[in-house]
Amino acid sequence: MQLHRNDLEKYVQLYLFPCLIVFGILGNALNLTVLLNKRMRSRANTFLSLLAISDIAFLVFLTPHVLATFHFLYVNYYFRWFYFHTKIHWLALANWMSAVAIWVVIAVCADRLIGIRKPLYIRSHVASYKMMLILALIVVAPFLLTLFRHFEHYCPVNNLCYDTQVYSKCFPITHDVWQSHMFQNTFSYAYRKFIRMSILTNTVFIVMCPIILLATLNILLLCALRQRSSEMSLIQDDITTKPCVNNQKHHKTEQRVTLTVTLIVTLFTFTNGPSGVVSFFDLVSDTNAKPTWWYNAGVFANSLVVVGKASNFIIFCLFSKHFRKRLFGLAQKKVHEKMGKNFGKCSGGGVGDEKVCLLMG
Repeated sequence: MQLHRNDLEKYVQLYLFPCLIVFGILGNALNLTVLLNKRMRSRANTFLSLLAISDIAFLVFLTPHVLATFHFLYVNYYFRWFYFHTKIHWLALANWMSAVAIWVVIAVCADRLIGIRKPLYIRSHVASYKMMLILALIVVAPFLLTLFRHFEHYCPVNNLCYDTQVYSKCFPITHDVWQSHMFQNTFSYAYRKFIRMSILTNTVFIVMCPIILLATLNILLLCALRQRSSEMSLIQDDITTKPCVNNQKHHKTEQRVTLTVTLIVTLFTFTNGPSGVVSFFDLVSDTNAKPTWWYNAGVFANSLVVVGKASNFIIFCLFSKHFRKRLFGLAQKKVHEKMGKNFGKCSGGGVGDEKVCLLMG
């Protein structure tokens, strides 16, 4: 009673996903350490902080599904019982966090685009309550749009072999019959119609529209970035006063931030686009019996999504000099604080403590 469909899914979840989950959680935690620093606070960094939080939550919610691939767990009665009763909810929460991430990326992309076209916008102050409302809308709206995920499947759990084994199979609520016409769907027509409409709404506002909007914003951002680079190259030789020098430094900083955001948006589009295409065709086909190659395409698309969740830290480290400087600075500060505490203990100790301090040194 394995919990994976084929060997491709097994090996991806057994070897690739655990590494990505660990790396993604640690990397996004380091991102938060830097982005939430007082000296790094800005609108863009606030959005990027929410992106890191949603990515961490996504990877955490995906973990039970990955653990179900390990042999010693999927043969365990208690784990199977727990997994079968909560599987659909873990996946629904992961879909919620994925939807939040999509709209966060759209928000940060739009913020940078407006900032390039209206330079004073970057330096302007947005009231904290307005920012909180925007963040709340980004979190709550996807929650409502993905809430149906908790109820779109019927997953009866059965005990077999004199209650020594537990087994479950999920059936889509939208299908009239299940298991090759062996079982009739007993849910009401109104409920099935509600789930169908919820799936359609989710596909439009969480998959198709965000991808189209994100691709458009990314193209505009790339064009604006190119135009800004041309303008900076023209004024580079015309630096005669200190205000001009300071202004150029500010433009260079904004240029680096915009480049980092552009890379994040591009990577996000590349890693989430295939999953959106697969979801769209799943909605159009509306069939439970899919060929193996299409199922493998879904596994590949989902793998790209997980890769994207774990890659933002790499982008920050490779392309943001300020991020690297701040990260190393915070690390050095923590090390110095730790060494200072140890030195304080040693200097305040007696003769007996001196040996311990020597060992610590």
